[in-house]
Amino acid sequence: MALEILEALESPFNLFLMKVFIWMKPMSLEKVLSGRVSEDEVDDDVADLEDRRMLDDFVDVTKYEKQMMHLWNSFVRKQSGGALADGHIPWACEAFSKLHGQEFAQTPALLWCWRLFMVKMWNQGLVDARAINNCNVILKQIQSQGNNSTSS
Repeated sequence: MALEILEALESPFNLFLMKVFIWMKPMSLEKVLSGRVSEDEVDDDVADLEDRRMLDDFVDVTKYEKQMMHLWNSFVRKQSGGALADGHIPWACEAFSKLHGQEFAQTPALLWCWRLFMVKMWNQGLVDARAINNCNVILKQIQSQGNNSTSS
């Protein structure tokens, strides 16, 4: 009987299962019970690396333009699986300005890339003047907060 059990354990299918279970990551009870399927989830680190590699291939843009594109791509990817409807772009621009405002305040060239990108979205009808103004007000507030904290 013991020999039969050992032979069954050594079958190719069981060896395969053992390998699969060794490489599987343990899940929390909440994840198991949530009903969400994680097969289509994107690993942010891998996606960021792929995005940077793709952007590095561009030779006719500055490093700040590449950095701006990477920040935007990463931001969009993290918003509801990377899909933003046209109507959500104004909200996304404001949220993006809040998220990266400090970085823009510290790097004027990056700030100009962001402003140019907003103008390009305006040309495409994705944002209006109010949305661009709201973003610039957010950025000015962040800049003035940074100036106030450094002068104190």
